[in-house]
This record gives sequence, C-alpha cells and structure tokens, in this order.
Amino acid sequence: MPEYRQNPLTREWVILSGERMARPSEFLDQPARRDIAACPFCLGNEHETPEELARYAANGSNNSWSVRVVPNKYPAVTSDPHPGPLPGGEGVCNEDCLFRTAPALGEHEVIIESPRHVVSLTDLTLAETELLFLAYRDRIAFHRSAGKSRYVQAFKNVGPLAGASMEHSHSQLMALAQLPQNIERDAAIAETYFRRMGRSLMGAVLQAELDAGIRVVAESNSFAAFCPFASRFPYEICLAAKTSGHSYEELQAGELGELAGFVREIIGRIERALGPVAYNYYLRPAPFDIAFPGQYDWHIEIFPRLVKVAGFEWSTGIFINTVSPEAAAESLRTSL
Repeated sequence: MPEYRQNPLTREWVILSGERMARPSEFLDQPARRDIAACPFCLGNEHETPEELARYAANGSNNSWSVRVVPNKYPAVTSDPHPGPLPGGEGVCNEDCLFRTAPALGEHEVIIESPRHVVSLTDLTLAETELLFLAYRDRIAFHRSAGKSRYVQAFKNVGPLAGASMEHSHSQLMALAQLPQNIERDAAIAETYFRRMGRSLMGAVLQAELDAGIRVVAESNSFAAFCPFASRFPYEICLAAKTSGHSYEELQAGELGELAGFVREIIGRIERALGPVAYNYYLRPAPFDIAFPGQYDWHIEIFPRLVKVAGFEWSTGIFINTVSPEAAAESLRTSL
C-alpha cells in the first residue's frame, strides 16, 4: 500500500508507491556514452580552459597533473561585487517590495578529475579519486578563509540525464555569498535538534540506521552508506561519517583516502546493480556561520537518474518513489 514518509533531516514528505513500478517505461532509457575526439579537459588541452586555480599530481604519475581546478568558463554566479545594472532592477527595496533582486555573487569552479577521457567516478584510479576529495577539502577551506561566502556546494553530474554538459569526468564547486534556502532550513532543523538533544541530527539518524540495518548499503571503518527512510528517488543513497561533530575541512589524508575509496565502491555498486546509469551526487558541508560547530554534520547524497520528475512533484514538492529504500538497499548490498 502506498505510504507517506517524512525525512527527519529536512521535514519533507515523500510517497512510496511500489505499485507504480508496473507502469510501462518506469525507468528512463540511458543514452549511450560516446567518445569525444577533442576535449578541453584532456591532457594536452590545458590552454582551452581558464587559468587554473590549483593542480594535484599523484605520486609516481608520469603526467604533470592528475586533478586540476579551474574557473568555470560559463559561471552561474559572478565574483564582481559591482556587476552593473541588474536586468530585474535595483536590489535595494523596502520590506513591502514584491520584486527583489540582488547580484548573484560567488565563485564557480570546475574540478577536472583526470587527464584521461573517462566518464564516471568509477573510471578514476584510486589515486585520482583521493586527490578529488582532497581538492574538495582544499577549495572549501580556501573559500571559508576568503570570507566572501556563506556556503560552498560541491557536486558532480554524470551523463546527459543528470545535467552533464561535458562527458569528461569532472565536478563543480560553487561558493555562494547567499545561503540557499533549503540549506538554511536544514541547518535550523539541525540546530533545534542539537539544542534539545545535545547531539547532531545526522549522527542520530545514522546511528538509528546502523542499529536497524535494513537500509544500510555498506560500511567502512569511518563511514556508512544507507538508503534514506524517506528516499525521494529509487536507489538514493546518503553517506556520512560515523563520528559526528567534525567539519569536512578537518578530514586528514588517511580519512580522505578511505572516503574516496568508499564513495567509489558505492557508485560501483549502483553501476553493477543498474548498469552505466546517469547519476548526481553532492557534498553537503556545514554552512560557514552555523551556531554550534557540531550541530550540522557533512554528508554526501547520491542518486541515479532513473525516473522523470513530473507535474505532481513540481506542483506539490512531494516526490513519488517507486522503489522502497529497503528493497534498494538489499539490491545494492548484493551488488559486489
């Protein structure tokens, strides 16, 4: 029977409706991955990207770089504090103003994850993956110290269905001067729980999932992955640290290496269970200005792009998930 479930981290509701799996074409057809003859992200084409912000080379590599960070050539935000007149009018208005505008200030970066033309995170070497997660840490720390941003979002799109405009494996990172509304909401929920219970909400959720076990996909020494109780999408996964109270920037080299290998393993399980599907993931660090350092634990959310978001979801904000997280977790646990 269909049921509502509420996400304890966001208070959002979803509908689990396995009966809808009987519909024809329930899952989207995945476009074939293609070879690209000329790619600006490949080794030797560095001149085709903006001047790099950082580069990392793996030990023992014959290449001059393994991971590069460059400004996005087509940024969604601007670092110019005086960008000129806004198309929507002036940004200053009183509290009764209906049409508010403001410059979209921030930094938009691309993290090129390999000099080779590969597509998925699972195509990277372990060394490249470790450097990728090191780059996330370094860039978040850089933008915190720069003092211009309230939040940094790192994310990865793989495949056209996930919004990837370039096939070559890469991530994006956006440092935002304005805190996104959903992050502000989630941080407020986490703060309320922390004040009442004296522990982080994510830590409580993760411990409850580990105790129940039914939605756990896999564990490493320091991290665990589970399909959330109120998953929005089939095979959605949340990955979090077993120890609460530490920011992503505090992760040391050994922990980053373990995390990189674990994320790679989890995406490998998805691809073995479902094939080479499009997917998104994003790293959710804590906002820079949270009230208590331990109230909001960083985590990673991963979801394959298997279904369309249609009119009901857009109009209500309630997602309909046709695969229960319990069934998805069982499938992923056996995808060795």
